[in-house]
Amino acid sequence: MTVMAETDRVGAALRALTFEHTVAKGLVHRRALSEVFLTDSRAVDDDHFVAGAQLPPSHAYYTDHTTRTAVDPLFLLECCRQAETHAVHAHFGAPDGTKFVLQQWSMDLPGLTELERAHGPAEVTIAVTTHDAQWVGGSLRGLRYRMAIAVSGRPVGEVTMRVKYVADGVYGMLRGRRDGASTPTSESYRRTVTEGRVTPGRVGRERPENVVLLDPVTEGRQVRARLLVAGGHPSLFDHAQDHVPGMVLMEAGRQTALLTAEELFGAPAAAWSLTGLEASFNAYAELDEPLTVVGDGQEQAADAAGTVSVPVTFEQGGRSVARAAFRLERGGSAGR
Repeated sequence: MTVMAETDRVGAALRALTFEHTVAKGLVHRRALSEVFLTDSRAVDDDHFVAGAQLPPSHAYYTDHTTRTAVDPLFLLECCRQAETHAVHAHFGAPDGTKFVLQQWSMDLPGLTELERAHGPAEVTIAVTTHDAQWVGGSLRGLRYRMAIAVSGRPVGEVTMRVKYVADGVYGMLRGRRDGASTPTSESYRRTVTEGRVTPGRVGRERPENVVLLDPVTEGRQVRARLLVAGGHPSLFDHAQDHVPGMVLMEAGRQTALLTAEELFGAPAAAWSLTGLEASFNAYAELDEPLTVVGDGQEQAADAAGTVSVPVTFEQGGRSVARAAFRLERGGSAGR
């Protein structure tokens, strides 16, 4: 297939996407219909597919922000996660019970700060190229994704991710504990915690229930905080989990990066916009062990455009379970 023919087929598939209803919730691993944003997905060929999503104008978690960007970048990341999850079931034949193991993802959204806030729902299109597929016995076991994102017809950037897929039985063995005890789930952590919770405005939030950090301390040019496992949060823990999901870690990382930027540059969270991130996941973040999120500003300085990259480490049990870097840009688009 020529590049031109490939581009034409992807473009035609994008134009054919519909936004009339959401996909089946089980195919994006959601329990609540209100947490399903994907509306359509169409295979183009073995290496390409496209997907559509609709962003509601109001959402208790994803639109609760004091920053000036029109769209929460983690909202777009969740749409990409849903596009990947749906495609593996619908286009690549993964059976129910397949477990998805996130290894790495990145997000680069240079056009995000130029978006104007939509007066109503916004339509998202995602053009996806896949590569490095790993097949074992006819079952997909690993895949890389490159996802080009447009919001209301305007390109904003891309997301990449690398994911492994394991059978349910294999996952059970991976998650088994040496002492034979059962692995706890997030259902055991539904109790509301208020003591020590960071003030919402310091992490760019208005609603305290969307804050996931406790007891932050500044040590030199580092900010350290404990992760709050908010098992009752309807978006972060839409269904029972036996570990802290990657999206929850990203929220904790973003909030820590905002606290770190405030400490380093004296600008509040409302002055910053998240325009990119890179993260790798080394081990499962357990629910029943304390997890510390560390923002490191040892070598950080804002460039001339007011952009800074804040490294964040997720520490548990004496090791790093994940590492990330969050790119923050001073200010945002005007006219909103």
